[in-house]
Amino acid sequence: MNWYDAEKPIDSYYGEHRKGLFGKKCPIKLHIYPSHIEGVGYSFTSDELSNESEPFSLSYPQIREVYEESIAGNMGVVIEYIEDSVVTNSSTFKIALLGISEPAKWTQLLLRTKEEIDQQNIQAKLAKEEHEKREKELRETQERESLQFYNDCLNFHLKKTTPNYELYKDKHKIALIYINEDKALNFLKIDGQAKEESNGIIPFEKIHYYEKAGDIHYVSELHGDYSNYGGSVTGGQFSKLAVAGGGLLFGMMGMTAGALLSYKPTQTEAAKTNFSLDSTTKEIDSRSIILNFYSDIKKQYIDIELPNDIYNFLQTHLPEKKYNIVLELEKKTAIHNATTQIESGKLLNIAPTPESHKLEDKQATDQMAEFKKKAEKLKIMKDSGLLSDEEFNLEKSKLLDLI
Repeated sequence: MNWYDAEKPIDSYYGEHRKGLFGKKCPIKLHIYPSHIEGVGYSFTSDELSNESEPFSLSYPQIREVYEESIAGNMGVVIEYIEDSVVTNSSTFKIALLGISEPAKWTQLLLRTKEEIDQQNIQAKLAKEEHEKREKELRETQERESLQFYNDCLNFHLKKTTPNYELYKDKHKIALIYINEDKALNFLKIDGQAKEESNGIIPFEKIHYYEKAGDIHYVSELHGDYSNYGGSVTGGQFSKLAVAGGGLLFGMMGMTAGALLSYKPTQTEAAKTNFSLDSTTKEIDSRSIILNFYSDIKKQYIDIELPNDIYNFLQTHLPEKKYNIVLELEKKTAIHNATTQIESGKLLNIAPTPESHKLEDKQATDQMAEFKKKAEKLKIMKDSGLLSDEEFNLEKSKLLDLI
């Protein structure tokens, strides 16, 4: 059967039926559509018909049987159907189309249409089940491949003893910082579902220092209602969208492609009970860790911001890059260099010769200029905090001994 238009009937019947010799004429109608049937007929229970015909509409799965039958001396078509009921779950009812001409024709047409529709429904159900089966198999395959990619990448970068700090983790997705055998700082992002892997590296010798930044402060907010509820914490984690998406990991700093990590300060709201006008104290935690390193591309030192919790991780595995330790080493290096320069300027005790008088005069002039320059450097070092008062006095004494 070809269905040219689901909205148009395949066939239709219009007629009337009179119950008894003096009974009222009642309309009898039947419209057969590709998706359902509808019309007007008598509801029929046992051998009793309804007084008047009434409209009906049935889907093909509802129809149980269609047959010819003589009721109260009138031949017609009977349609048995089921209807769901809240009380009885499902019940069987009958519609009688009495007085219909050629009842055998309409019975066969209804049966043949129902059979074809039922067959189509079965095929559609099988096709749906097959599609769902393929979709399930595809999801399971993608799940296995995603997990395999995730594990392969993770095992390639990390050993059991590799120090690492997780920034974000979800199903087959992770963003972390780890320190390899060369003590380089690695920023790793793996997305098993998208099969993406990114790894940005800051070599150990390029790391200048790390230090704590920011603080915790409190904000009061006034309320004028009654409420009783627990505290809440928002923020304080890396953006899931940013980690899972694309972007360049420190791309502006000349590093490899990867995830763009963004940090959001934590806001902690204490539990409270308000009876009238009251205030809420909100804790704003803007603490973070600043990592300073040298970029070969930018040809300068650059700061990046990391979460506050990573401080102990860096302190454990990169203690020599801690800010106060680096500052102390640079300070000692500056003092050592200054001392070396001062000591290297001492006069050599060489007996003068007639040929050296002019040279000695020139040397005296140069030595005075050098002395002045060293004195100015010593003052600058003290003013900038590189030398304590005790260290300054010691170096000054050495300088004066050269006069």
